[in-house]
Amino acid sequence: MIRLVAVDMDGTLLGPDGRVSDRNAHVIRCMQNMGVELLICTGRSYEDALLPLEEAGLKASVVCMNGASTYDVRGRRIGKVELAGTQVERIVECCKDADVIFDFMTDKGSCTIAEEEAFKDYFNRNVLLPMAEFSYEGVRRRFTFLPPGELFERGLEFYKISVIHESPLVLDGLRERLRAVPGLAIASSAATNLELTHQEAQKGKALAEYAAMRNIRRDEIMAVGDSENDHSMLSMNLKYTVAMGNAVERIKKTAKCQTRPNSQDGVAYAIENLVLPYAMLY
Repeated sequence: MIRLVAVDMDGTLLGPDGRVSDRNAHVIRCMQNMGVELLICTGRSYEDALLPLEEAGLKASVVCMNGASTYDVRGRRIGKVELAGTQVERIVECCKDADVIFDFMTDKGSCTIAEEEAFKDYFNRNVLLPMAEFSYEGVRRRFTFLPPGELFERGLEFYKISVIHESPLVLDGLRERLRAVPGLAIASSAATNLELTHQEAQKGKALAEYAAMRNIRRDEIMAVGDSENDHSMLSMNLKYTVAMGNAVERIKKTAKCQTRPNSQDGVAYAIENLVLPYAMLY
């Protein structure tokens, strides 16, 4: 019996419109009414993860920022793993000549050292947040723009850093440089980003720790995802690991099962077929 379903957000639970579909929401509520837990596992910050959940009337515990921080269903933080200051310094140094946009996710929200003109240009060309539906005004309100010299002067705790560039070739080169930074986990959720966390801050590790706290065995867990930052949980020895129909090829090869794309309620389809008896749904 499945007791916990871990689900990615962008490209997985969320449709192309950035929202939880009515069918996904209905099936998840049926699942929760049966006593099966939902655990969101996302690269988003906690605040950005809550928005589509609240809109759909759903509540869940959340692993956010690729595993750097975990919140229970009441919104209490129950775990965090920060990047070391030396790691952040090395990351900035590795990328300094590549003309990237940084998204530093910190204890004080997101900040960047980009010029606002370049930041807005990347947003308008769908490079900054290619899989999420946000207005520029909404994104701009969430960011603090810092002069580069002030990044390390504010006593910030760094949880996740997104390195954003429109060229996958540039990002491939940066990935090779960043491999030299000790203790760094490198993932991606889109062709235009690298997502950097401490090596102990990954979705799979956070999922394992959450399940242990809840006394849930790995053979009682299903995980669903679509992109590289889901690999750490879809490569675990769980009862079911499920790739979305729109998943990248590496994830399809890693997962045990494949469901429909996010545009066709793939999360609901997986839960219907692997977790819930049909009679519980309607």
